[in-house]
Amino acid sequence: MPLKRFPRQKTNTPQKAKSVSSVLFAGNPLPMWIYDVDSLRFLEVNESAVRQYGYTREEFLSLTLNDIRPSRGTLPIEQTLQGRDIDPDKTWINVKKDGTSIHVNVRANDVRYLGKRARYVVAEDVTETRSVQAELVRLAHHDALTGLPNRVLLEQRMREAFDTAQKNNHRAAIICLDLDRFKQVNDWYGHAIGDECLKKIAAMLTRRLRGMDTVARTGGEEFALLLGEVESVAAAGIVAKALLQAFSSPIEVEGQSVFLGASMGVAVFPDHGTEAATLRKSADAAMYRAKRAGGSRHVLVASDHSTAAVESEGIHSHMVKSLKDGGFLLHYQLQYDVNHEIHGMEALLRLPHADLGFVSPDRFIPVAEDNGLIHPIGKWVIEEACRQLMLWNTNRKRPVCIAVNVSPLQLMRPDFASEVREAIAQSGIDPTWLEMEITERVMLNFDEIAKRMASIADMGIRFAVDDFGTGYSSLQHLQRLPISTLKIDRSFVQQLSESSRSYPIVKAIIAMGHSLQMQVVAEGVETEDQLGILRKLDCDSVQGFLWSRPAPPEVIETILAEEQSARSKYKEPERKRQPYWDCSAASSTVC
Repeated sequence: MPLKRFPRQKTNTPQKAKSVSSVLFAGNPLPMWIYDVDSLRFLEVNESAVRQYGYTREEFLSLTLNDIRPSRGTLPIEQTLQGRDIDPDKTWINVKKDGTSIHVNVRANDVRYLGKRARYVVAEDVTETRSVQAELVRLAHHDALTGLPNRVLLEQRMREAFDTAQKNNHRAAIICLDLDRFKQVNDWYGHAIGDECLKKIAAMLTRRLRGMDTVARTGGEEFALLLGEVESVAAAGIVAKALLQAFSSPIEVEGQSVFLGASMGVAVFPDHGTEAATLRKSADAAMYRAKRAGGSRHVLVASDHSTAAVESEGIHSHMVKSLKDGGFLLHYQLQYDVNHEIHGMEALLRLPHADLGFVSPDRFIPVAEDNGLIHPIGKWVIEEACRQLMLWNTNRKRPVCIAVNVSPLQLMRPDFASEVREAIAQSGIDPTWLEMEITERVMLNFDEIAKRMASIADMGIRFAVDDFGTGYSSLQHLQRLPISTLKIDRSFVQQLSESSRSYPIVKAIIAMGHSLQMQVVAEGVETEDQLGILRKLDCDSVQGFLWSRPAPPEVIETILAEEQSARSKYKEPERKRQPYWDCSAASSTVC
């Protein structure tokens, strides 16, 4: 809005009679001033300018425009205005008397004042408005929780990084990262701790990358890392391995130690593509392939990366159909004491496929957990194991026991215990015949899991910790949970010799288990040498290819029949501890 010009003055003193223009000038709520175009000295200021800038009127009239401009980072006003007038609606930076910088929008008109060429200026403080606008722009390009760039800014930086890589003839990479089973953290600890975990992970990832790189949050528990320059595809893989190593330590949040893994997919420009959208999609597909392989790993984009999502969907569809049509199977691997007498078995889930043969559990279990199928599948496993137990134990003098694997997601369901109770009632089995194997992952939500396990143990069902020694359990956890059996992870057994580093670990696990009145089972026993060492260390039982491979029910039934026939001919020797397989007493808490 143009301002009215002051009338030309005939004397060197301003008129004392107040015109309409002078009233608008003096009482305007916006800062106004008049300055000499030639000397840039202020000729007149209004009361709003005095209040806004902190100078007295006399101090203001002793200054020039350069005195309210920043001393650094801006050109002198003479150079700024050389050859042209002040631009309408231009934003300037001004400095108040206390040194505070403000942003002002200026509007100006040329006037004659006191016989001089002058300029009449309105200066509106827009500092807060600009701050709000800047914050809106920031929020549009950054994640509100972590402060990291979001998907929009990531895509912009990917285009810039790949353009620079092409221009300078080097490589760049994109890593898609998804936290493994993060939903469990929210379910177990609550969303507040989940959010704090995300913040700490964002900070950790940022610290580990360079200034030229970008860490972005692209979804709930998904991140993307843009490496501005890498030497090779292998170098990008090394970065991914280093990031995975960072997840080996727990995240401490509000007194909780939260363990999180990550699955990563890595795509490199230009080796795996030159379009940002294509590379991002490829890295995302590789990341999901890493999740299906069990998580806590990275996968480089391969030539068949485009089939990854299709493969996952195919496995999911096949599982749904198998549940409906009875396509799942249970095979069983026998467990023996060290004197080669059967004490039980483990039920192993099998998924036959017309083209793929038996699909590996490492491939279909993560898909089942991610898609909510783990509950109906796990329910079927328990029901089938109970049915099989009743068939095998109806006419046996010594009942056999079956151990079934249970996902933490099953244990977290409030109706899980009632479903187990119903399966036992329908089959008619003694609950002491059934054992549930859990992994040390259940320790992530100790208090809630402990309640679920206690209600199930009250039925007489035993619990075993599978793959012991590779997870997060502590003596406190083992003491407080109703655990009866420790299963030594096969990775220790496979390396076992008296001179190996595994030897003192296995020895300590066995001693600790016995001190806690637990049975100890060694998994993955394949050689007589391993068996001999385990006998020497007083391990209770073994499981592995040395004496038994997983087999279908009809094969196991034949073995059980032969074993019962042979046993009936001999008197059983005395034992130091009650054998794990002795379930003959209904009141017994071991089986």
